[in-house]
Amino acid sequence: MSDGRPVYGGVPIDEFLICFAALAEGGGLYAPGLRAVPLGVGKVAAAVGLSTWLRQMPDVRAVLLFGVAGAFPLRHRSATPPVARGGLCIVGSDRYGDEGVETPAGFQDLNTLKLGDCGPFPANPRMAQAAAEVLGAPIVRGVTVSSCSGTESSSQRMVQRCNADIETMEGAAVAWVCRQAELPLLHVRAISNWTGDRDRGEWDLSAAVQVVQAAVRKLWNGR
Repeated sequence: MSDGRPVYGGVPIDEFLICFAALAEGGGLYAPGLRAVPLGVGKVAAAVGLSTWLRQMPDVRAVLLFGVAGAFPLRHRSATPPVARGGLCIVGSDRYGDEGVETPAGFQDLNTLKLGDCGPFPANPRMAQAAAEVLGAPIVRGVTVSSCSGTESSSQRMVQRCNADIETMEGAAVAWVCRQAELPLLHVRAISNWTGDRDRGEWDLSAAVQVVQAAVRKLWNGR
């Protein structure tokens, strides 16, 4: 704590830009003095939204992104998922999962094609560790997609290709903007569903929103 304010990675929490993608994720979040802003859903909306907010708030020293995510189920993985449906996690690194081209020989991403950088993009490790300790949450690997993995085959391909634990639609885009702006990122998600067959996803969006908003309030208050 510094002057009564929680500090993560050397930055007081009230010097973070706290943001989320969909209004369903951040709407109704309240704690005294806390302000969270919407970016919009998807890579482009999140990148443009964050860039716009950063221009309006030049004194920001770090970014906290929060929201819900899908997690890859055990049936699509070689090891037990580090976070369960309804659980909370800190995203330690993120990457783009579907930027590239499908070929008869398999998917080739922008890294392979030498056309761009798909990551992985690390969040700030000091902030991730500090938040993980406060929240009692695991640090996981994320993948960011334009089309979520709503079939068994797409989920299996994504986790095999990217070795990710969770899937979102904004994480890597926000991480990329933070890297360009030289700002540290702290990324927190709650799991609303399993990826793959949506009838087997055990969806509970409202519960995940409550979990992640409670986590943000805890980070804000330091307890």
